[in-house]
Amino acid sequence: MAKNTSSSAFRKIDVDQYNEDNFKEDDADQASSGMINAPLMCKNQQVKDNALSLTLRVLLSIKSSQIDAAIESLDDPELCDVLMKYIYRGFEIPSEGSSGHLLTWHEKVFAKGGVGSIVRVLSDSARA
Repeated sequence: MAKNTSSSAFRKIDVDQYNEDNFKEDDADQASSGMINAPLMCKNQQVKDNALSLTLRVLLSIKSSQIDAAIESLDDPELCDVLMKYIYRGFEIPSEGSSGHLLTWHEKVFAKGGVGSIVRVLSDSARA
């Protein structure tokens, strides 16, 4: 049987702030978190596919005008390479409207990472 308490501390939490309409996550933080924790050396293909799906969902949710800021937040050059791997994997499974948006991402990542980023992705044996 539940205890009858006079404490009202639980009422100080505003649960409405976590409503889907109000709660916003930073897409750039999600993208960089996905790049840092990418399961590149994992042998389980399901894990890789889940990571790809999540990363593509984040990339496609970022507006074209915000892509530059998201890419500038990537400090490590290796993160540009990982991002480029996910972009190429996204090209392998096109959906309506995704190819154009991924081309925009490719253009911006290429501007930051250069040709070396593409060469490293194409010559690397660890697929995203």
